[in-house]
Amino acid sequence: MGRRLPTKILAFSLGFTLFSYLTNSSISRQPLSLKPAFAGNGCGPQNSTTGYILTKYFLYPYNDRFKPACDQHDTCYDLTSSGKTKEQCDNEFRQNLYRICEDRSLWQKLSEDVVGYITNPKLWGTGLTEPCKRQADYAVWAVSTLGESSVSGAIYSLKVQNVKVKRIDDWWGDDELSVCVTVKNDGNLNTEWDLVLLKKNGEIADTEPDTYERNIAVGATDTEYVTTNNDPSVSVSNLSNPAKVVVRVDDYSGVAPFTPVASINVPTNLRPYDKYNTVAFNQLSRREAYEQIKQIKAGQQR
Repeated sequence: MGRRLPTKILAFSLGFTLFSYLTNSSISRQPLSLKPAFAGNGCGPQNSTTGYILTKYFLYPYNDRFKPACDQHDTCYDLTSSGKTKEQCDNEFRQNLYRICEDRSLWQKLSEDVVGYITNPKLWGTGLTEPCKRQADYAVWAVSTLGESSVSGAIYSLKVQNVKVKRIDDWWGDDELSVCVTVKNDGNLNTEWDLVLLKKNGEIADTEPDTYERNIAVGATDTEYVTTNNDPSVSVSNLSNPAKVVVRVDDYSGVAPFTPVASINVPTNLRPYDKYNTVAFNQLSRREAYEQIKQIKAGQQR
């Protein structure tokens, strides 16, 4: 029984249900994967050939100068060992690069920056450290934008903190339903998320945001509402009881369906009507499940 517990925890948190393909949209389930750590490879996204070529070419003549900071940044991207978030690693990377630019000797500044001015007009500016710092900004942009595939120990995770539901009493027709959900990014990567209200037949009744996904930074909270009130063809009678609301995150690069991380059942007949009522909900987030698995495995190895 003890050996099965980690699997049960992981299955409960990450695979709480198997969603089928829906009309107009697909809600799919993807497993949590912790990517292997990479050794420092200098200034260039490890798994992005394009990013590596861009940084290699456009960082000239500072490639060798920046290499110690780049290697340190690669080490920081092993988030499991460093205990930091991707954003913290990128901020420290910028600070280290700026320090390198400022700590050079006068001869190094003159020789490198003159070459930089000649070979790269975009570096033109004032001060001896200006072209170096502009290249540093480019290096930070390159790794933060193109280097996500090099992150080890990355966990996209949202924790549902609050759920409220309101039944809207419609005197002239069928009643409507509105659901409010607050989440916190308890993972170590910024992510995009949305909220989905499902009909009883599995089709989507409402998605918010409906035209784009909203970013949520590590440690930040965000609130979204879904309702039947936005579509005249949808009302409470089109929902199951309890109705189902799904929290999804974008944890896959490129164009792919969002991944459900929480499935919330909300009653459709809570009183009083026309007022938000709190709904009890407590489900392990991906981060919490991962931490519990680590503790269990550590106890089994003793």
